[in-house]
Amino acid sequence: MKLVADVGGTNVRFALAEGLQVKPETIRSYRNDDFATFYDAAEAYLASTTPGPLERICVAVAGPVTGDHARLTNRDWAFNIGKLTQLFGAPARLINDLEALGYSVPSLTAGGLDHVTPDIPAFGNQALVAGIGTGFNVSPVVITATGPVVPKAEMGHVQLAWRIRAAIEERIGTDEHGFDTVEHLFSGRGFEKLWKLSTGRDDRPASLMGSGDAELADYVNFYAGLMAHLAQDLLLVFLPGQGLHFAGGVARAVLLNGGAEAFRAVYAGPLALDTASHVPVKIILDDTAALAGCAAA
Repeated sequence: MKLVADVGGTNVRFALAEGLQVKPETIRSYRNDDFATFYDAAEAYLASTTPGPLERICVAVAGPVTGDHARLTNRDWAFNIGKLTQLFGAPARLINDLEALGYSVPSLTAGGLDHVTPDIPAFGNQALVAGIGTGFNVSPVVITATGPVVPKAEMGHVQLAWRIRAAIEERIGTDEHGFDTVEHLFSGRGFEKLWKLSTGRDDRPASLMGSGDAELADYVNFYAGLMAHLAQDLLLVFLPGQGLHFAGGVARAVLLNGGAEAFRAVYAGPLALDTASHVPVKIILDDTAALAGCAAA
């Protein structure tokens, strides 16, 4: 039996897996605030499920993973492979949460996805996950007969493309906006900052979703167009014929709250490379996908 865990800033999810399959009846979610450490939460979970001896452990962490250590971005929780193995008696692995979503791609079902571009067919054996949430990064995926291969990547600190910068400048009337890198714009902070620069309003756009606010609807459409420019660039870099899979709270908020049509209109434009093909774009909806990814990792 394998112990898998997905550790976010607010909650941690656990499950048991046999082979590559998560056992749905074993999925549990705990509030991080209720435990001093991840190890305490894991001990509580194992006490409640009594799986017996573990064969492997895989933990996805919403923060940087360096060698055999990891740390949550917004909480003083540290992770150490040696300590996990010592406490729970099985070989352990630490991966980033977006990397876990990459491993989950082959197992995602129709119910766990929303198809933003349903008329574009998939091809090839490569896919990509792009997370727009607290920060930004990508997870390339190569699908093989023996399982997914997920190379490491870092995209958030790449300079923002000129056409996205030009669109922002045209909208707000200045190039003094501070959106220098991809993550500066495509993140929760960037989404809120551009909203304020665009409208002069201090309210948080996330709190207005679904309210019918006309100014928000216009802003969501504009931001969705910027995401479409980004998607075209990611398509040309990674050639993800099996699909570009958006994840994260910002991506969901924009594409599931009226922005999908504006995204499709911009995304359908010609690509900078005439031999490249558009790829399907999807949104990961399954909140347990990272657990499946840990099982496959």
